[in-house]
Amino acid sequence: MDKKMLKRTRIFISIVAFIFIVLSARLAYLQIFQHEQYWGRAEKNRLRILPITAPRGEIFDRYGRQLVSNRPGFTVSLVDLGQGYDDDTISYLSRLLEMEEEEINEKIRSQYYRRYLPIRLKTDVSMEIVSRIAERRMELPGVVIEVQPIRHFVYGNFASHILGYMGEGTVPDWVMEQWEKDGYKYQVGDLVGQAGIEMAWEPLLRGVDGGIQVEVNSTGQAIREFERVEPKPGDALYLTIDTRLQQVTEQALCEVVQGLLDENNYYAGEAAAVVLDPRSGAILAMASIPSYDPNTLRLDFPDLVKDQRRPLVNKAIEEHYPVGSTFKMVTALAALQEGVISQGEKVYCGGTVTRYGATKSCYRKTAHGSLNIFQALQKSCNIFFYEMGLRVGIDTLAHYSREFGFGNPVGLTDIFGEKKGIVASREYKSSLYTDPWYPAETMDAAIGQSFHSITPLQLANYVAIIAGRGTHYRPYLVQKVVDSEGNIKMIAEPELLHFVELDDANWDIIQQAMSLVTMPGGTGARLADFPIKVAGKTGTAQVVGKDGSIPSHSLFVAFAPLEDPEIALSVFVKHGESGGSTSIPVARRILEAYFQITEEQ
Repeated sequence: MDKKMLKRTRIFISIVAFIFIVLSARLAYLQIFQHEQYWGRAEKNRLRILPITAPRGEIFDRYGRQLVSNRPGFTVSLVDLGQGYDDDTISYLSRLLEMEEEEINEKIRSQYYRRYLPIRLKTDVSMEIVSRIAERRMELPGVVIEVQPIRHFVYGNFASHILGYMGEGTVPDWVMEQWEKDGYKYQVGDLVGQAGIEMAWEPLLRGVDGGIQVEVNSTGQAIREFERVEPKPGDALYLTIDTRLQQVTEQALCEVVQGLLDENNYYAGEAAAVVLDPRSGAILAMASIPSYDPNTLRLDFPDLVKDQRRPLVNKAIEEHYPVGSTFKMVTALAALQEGVISQGEKVYCGGTVTRYGATKSCYRKTAHGSLNIFQALQKSCNIFFYEMGLRVGIDTLAHYSREFGFGNPVGLTDIFGEKKGIVASREYKSSLYTDPWYPAETMDAAIGQSFHSITPLQLANYVAIIAGRGTHYRPYLVQKVVDSEGNIKMIAEPELLHFVELDDANWDIIQQAMSLVTMPGGTGARLADFPIKVAGKTGTAQVVGKDGSIPSHSLFVAFAPLEDPEIALSVFVKHGESGGSTSIPVARRILEAYFQITEEQ
């Protein structure tokens, strides 16, 4: 070998040796000095912690009938394999799951804090979707099919406004703060209760998720299990609701509303009813029409939000309405307690009356003649109560209105959204207008007109206070909480929020007068043949329209039995026409169901 060739060989060997030394040094650096870092990265790519969703707590009625359960369902999730998310995979999932690509990307961005955990894109998908993903598993890196419990509402649209529904939608800050106080910190993307019991009791219902450590292949599919932590199911809730009574209430309201629509009452379509136990505040039934089916809400949602009747709104607590003559017991009790009327004094009704420059009339200008307070309530005489309103004055009338729970939430905390309503008063008018309060407005307020606006729950609570002779218990829906091991964590007890201090004799007068309402000659005479004595009051809340043709709202409140009340109720039928014509038939069916009255009886 000549010198030239030898020199070239030495150079080549030197280069090879140098490269070998560099590679060896780099390998040594990675293997020795960076061992922990790269070992961790390799393990992170190879091992995954897959969450196991805890079964949500089941919900039962007061007698143990199951209302909400769980069933297994498939969820499509996406996992970051360490190299980000594949655009082609996202595009395919967008088409398959009928989601916008931007929606998927938004989920990825909003859940970046959990990038190495599965990001759930769509829950409760069909077997067809599962099969199509399985067929292309090798082409879809990071796509995972999980089995998780899906909420199942046993009776469909039954009590939907009480039970609520599940979703991943936006949660108000004040709700998140409440959840955090109860031990649950919400994370964006969590599937949580969005209304009703499901929302208010989220921290107890959700349970504690478990997890499973698995080894995954290059496409993110689990190939071996290492360790498992079982989830802890959520607590079970037992409600105060009586399923049978709730079903009867909902059905009766639906039939009345449908009957109005069939008669071309185009204004009709909404109704609500609340049934309370006046001895405790327990809510036995609470219905809002129209309703929705939580099982199919995801599919029905576009139509529900467009429906002008607002099916997603709980009319029993989230809407307040004029109440008409159901308010007259407030005026009567104020007059009695203030001593401006005695039980024997009579007021003459000639059908109309002119006071302070305003002419007012009885319903349909009926002339009742001379009436005492018993007869005035029985026949719902406006003229009598105009006079009582003027005698006590608006300030006293507003005070007694608030004593009976009007103008403030009545205390329901088991579901959110209770509105406080409005009490007609100087203060309220001054918040809207600069005009002073006029005596003629007091006359309107005394019969439940003017600014008064009250929720059906407030009405039921009001008549329960009368039935209980002044006791205002907090209305409640959750009777008992039981953990997954069968231990009782909470039993609700009646909670007295307020006591209306009135003379016993005045309670006697009002209760007796209300019992006359449901006797022959009373405005609630449709209940005259009911085998159990009912004390009630009808109401017609007139609606102002351009041509006066808009039907009035129909209301009825009642408690029974008269001597030892067990049940108090309110029924409201929007644009249900004259007082009691549509609301009393609903109330009768509720009473028949509660007391188990059959036609033969």
